[in-house]
Amino acid sequence: MRHSFAVFLCMASICLTHANNIDRQLEKADSLIETDPQTALTLCRGLSGKELSARQKGILYHVEGNALFAQGDNAEAKSAFKKSIEATRAAGDSATWASALSDLGVCYRVTDRPDSALMMYNKALEILEKLDADAEKASLLTSIAVLYANQGRFAESIKYGRRAFETAKKSGDMECLMYAGQTLGIVLYLSGDKDGGLSIEREMVAIAERQGMPRYMLKTYASIIDMHYKDGHRDSVEHYMALGRSILPQVPEASVEALGFMEESYVVLTAYGQYQESLDLQKKILSMRGAGTFMPFNKLYQRMARNYKGLGDIERMGEAYERAIALTDSLHGLEVDRQLSEFDVKYDTARRELQIATLEIQKERQLLWTIITVIISIFMITGIIVWMHLRRRNMRRRMELEAARQQLEAVDHERARFAAELHDGVCSDLTGIALLIQTGRVPQTEIVDTIDNVRKEVRSISHSLMPPRFEGLTFEQLLEGLTRDYPQKITIDCAESADMDSTVAFQPYRIVQEWLSNVNRHSEATELHIALSGNSLVLTDNGAPYTSGYDGIGTETMKRRSMSIGAEMEFERNTDKNVLSIRFEQK
Repeated sequence: MRHSFAVFLCMASICLTHANNIDRQLEKADSLIETDPQTALTLCRGLSGKELSARQKGILYHVEGNALFAQGDNAEAKSAFKKSIEATRAAGDSATWASALSDLGVCYRVTDRPDSALMMYNKALEILEKLDADAEKASLLTSIAVLYANQGRFAESIKYGRRAFETAKKSGDMECLMYAGQTLGIVLYLSGDKDGGLSIEREMVAIAERQGMPRYMLKTYASIIDMHYKDGHRDSVEHYMALGRSILPQVPEASVEALGFMEESYVVLTAYGQYQESLDLQKKILSMRGAGTFMPFNKLYQRMARNYKGLGDIERMGEAYERAIALTDSLHGLEVDRQLSEFDVKYDTARRELQIATLEIQKERQLLWTIITVIISIFMITGIIVWMHLRRRNMRRRMELEAARQQLEAVDHERARFAAELHDGVCSDLTGIALLIQTGRVPQTEIVDTIDNVRKEVRSISHSLMPPRFEGLTFEQLLEGLTRDYPQKITIDCAESADMDSTVAFQPYRIVQEWLSNVNRHSEATELHIALSGNSLVLTDNGAPYTSGYDGIGTETMKRRSMSIGAEMEFERNTDKNVLSIRFEQK
C-alpha cells in the first residue's frame, strides 16, 4: 500500500512539473510579445504539439494572437483570438476569456469594423461584471467610450466614459482613474460641453494634488492648456503653463508627463509669438534624444524652423528645415540604427582587429631588423637562419591581416546591400506615400495598404539583420520561423540538428537565410527543400538553371560564411533541380 502511494505521489509530481514547465514557457512567450514577437510565436508553435490543458491552450492562443497583432498580421491574430475564446470558455478561465474578447475587439476596431468591435467589447464586459476586476472593467469601458467618440457618437461615448470614470474611482488604481477621467473630459469637450470637459480635467488635477502626484498633475495641465488654447483663453493658458512650470522640477525630466507638457507648451508659445521661449523648450527636448517624445524629431525641427523664422534668423531656419528633411528621408533614424547595430559592432570589431594586426606587423618588422643586425655582426650563418624564421612568422601575420581585411570587406558588402535595399525600397515608398498624402485625392485605404507594404518590407529586412536566438530553440525550429513568410512550398529535414553547437549553427543559419533571399529574388522556384544530415547541409530548389554562373554578392557571402567554419560549398544542376551543398565539420 505504501509503495502504491509513493508511486502515486511520484506520478503526480511529474505531472505538476510538466504543467509548471509549460506555464513558464507561456509566461516567457508572453513577456517577449512587445520586444520580440517572432520568438514569442516560435515558442508558442513549439508548444502546439504538446499535451496541454484547456486553460493552457486558451492562454497559448491568446499569447499567439497578441504576437501576431504586434507584427501587424490582423487576420491571423483574429483567428488565434477566436481559438482562445473557445478554449478559455471551455476551461472556465473568465479573466483570459474576457481579455481575448477585448483583444479581438481591438482587431476589429483597427480594421474599421466598429460594430464587431463593440460586440466583442460588450461580451467581455458581461464577463467582467461578474468578476472583482474594477480596474480591468474601467479600462474596457474607456475603450468603448473611445470607440464611440471616434465615430462621432458622443452621447454613447459620454455614457460609457462616465461609467468608466466611476468604476475607476472604486478600483483605487490611480493610473486607471487618470486614463478614464482624462478621456471623459476630452470627450465632453469635443462634444461641445466645454465647461463640463474642463470641470472633469480640473477634478483630475485636484485628485492628483490630494494624492501628492505631480506627474498626474502635469499630465492634466497639458490637456487643460490645449482646451483653453483652442477656446482662445490666453490668460488661462498662461496660468496653467505657470503652474506646470512650477512643478516640472518635481517630475523626472524624461518622463512621459514632462515631455507631454513641454511639447504642448512650445506649440502654444510659438502660436503666441514667444519664439525664443518655444525654442528653449525644443532644444531641451533635443538634448534628451533618448527620451520617448510624442512628436517625431523631423516634425520637431520643422517647428523649430518656424520659431527661427519668427525671430528673423533665416540661416538657422534653413538649417532646421534641412535637418527635418534629412530625418524624414535618411536611413539614420533610431529604428534603422537599431536594426543596423549588429553590423556596426561587426564593422568596429573588424576595424580594431585590422589596427591590432597592423601594429603587430610593425613590431615584428622592427624586431626582425634588430635581430638581423645583431646576428650578422656575430655570425653570418646564424643571422640568415634567424631571418628566415622571422620571415615565415611575418608571412603568417600577413595572412592574418589579409583574413581580417577580407572579413571587413564582407561586412562592408553586407552593409552596402542592406543600405541599398532600405534606400531604394523603403525610402522610395515613403516618398511615394508623402506624395499621395499631399495630393489629398487618394483614398485612405490605399494609403494604409501602401504603408502596410512598407512595414512588411522593413520587417523582412529587420528579420534578416537580427541575430538568431538559439536559447531554448532547436536549429529546425529556427528554420521554421525563418521560412514561415516565404510564398514557396518549403520542406525541412533536420533530424540530426538538435545537438548542433550554437557557434557552428550560426553560420549554416545565415547561409540558409541568404540562399532563401537569392532564390526568392532571382529564381522562379516553387518548391524548396532544406536537409541537414551529419556534416552536410543540402539546399535544393526547382527553379530555372543558373545560366550566368553562380556568383554575386549573396553567393560570395555564403562562401565566406562556409570558409569561416571550415566548410566547402558546391553547386550543381541535378536533372530539373538546383542543388547547393555545404559540407562542414561540427566542433
